[in-house]
Amino acid sequence: MKAWTAGLLGLALSLQLTAQEKRDGGDKIGKDKPPAVARKVVTELQKRKGCAIAETVQLAFGAQNQQVPPPGTYTGVLRKDFAAVKGTAELYAKGSNTLVNVGGRFDPLDDIKGQDALRTSSFRNPALFLKELEMLVAAATFGGDETVDGKDCQVLDFLANDAVLKIHLKEAADRLGRALRGFGGGFGGFDPGNLANAQSVFDEKKTVATYRVCVGKTDLNVYRLEFVIRPKLKPGGLPKEVPVDRLNYDTKVDVLFTKWDEDVPFDIPGPVKAKFALP
Repeated sequence: MKAWTAGLLGLALSLQLTAQEKRDGGDKIGKDKPPAVARKVVTELQKRKGCAIAETVQLAFGAQNQQVPPPGTYTGVLRKDFAAVKGTAELYAKGSNTLVNVGGRFDPLDDIKGQDALRTSSFRNPALFLKELEMLVAAATFGGDETVDGKDCQVLDFLANDAVLKIHLKEAADRLGRALRGFGGGFGGFDPGNLANAQSVFDEKKTVATYRVCVGKTDLNVYRLEFVIRPKLKPGGLPKEVPVDRLNYDTKVDVLFTKWDEDVPFDIPGPVKAKFALP
C-alpha cells in the first residue's frame, strides 16, 4: 500500500514538473543568477555560426544631443567574426578591421575622412560587442523581461569595466580624428594625430558605457543588444576652437539578431574575400 501511494506521488510530481516545463517553454534561465546565465550565453554564442543583423547607430556630435550625421542604419549578415552590411554605407568587417565600398573600391576605414568618416564609421561589427560580453560576465545583472521578434527574453544588463572602456574610447578617438582630418587646418593647427592617444582626449573615470542584452529564455540566443557610451571629453584635449564644455559625443548602438544558424544570403565581393582571406 505504501509503495503504491509513493508511486502515485512520484507520478503526480513528474506530471507537475512536465506541466511546468511546458508552461516555461523549456526555460534555460531557471533560478540561475545573472553571471551564471551570462556564462551560458557566452558558451552558446561560441557554438553559433551566424545570423542576420540589423544595426542602428545614433551618434551625437554637437551641443544638446545634436545628431551629426543622422542615425546610421545597416542590415546584413554576421558569420562568426565577419559582418557584411548595406544601408547608410556598404561595409565589410572582420573583427575590428573594416572595408568601405567607395565607388566599387574597397578602402580601409582609416582612409575615410571628414563627414564621410562620421557617416561610415558609425557602424561597429556586432561580433565585437558579443566578444566583449566575455569580459563582463561577472558584472551581469537582470533587467526584467522583454519580447523580441516574438521571442520571450530575459534582459541582462552590463556595466563596462576599465578594460572595455579603453577599447571604446580608443575607437571614439580614432573616429573623431578621422573626422577632424577631413577639415584641414580649420582647428588652429591642431594635429588630429594626437587623438591616437585616447587618454589625452577623454576622461575615462567619468565615462560610462552600458550594455542591455535580450537573451532568449528557451535557447539563450542573443536577440537584441543595446550599447550606450557617454564619453567625457577632457578640457584642453581638443583645439580651443572646439567648445568642449558643450560638446556631446554620446553614442547609442542597437543591434537586432535574427535567423540564428540559418542560411542568410549576402553576396560578398571578390576583393573583400581576398583582403580578408574568406573562402
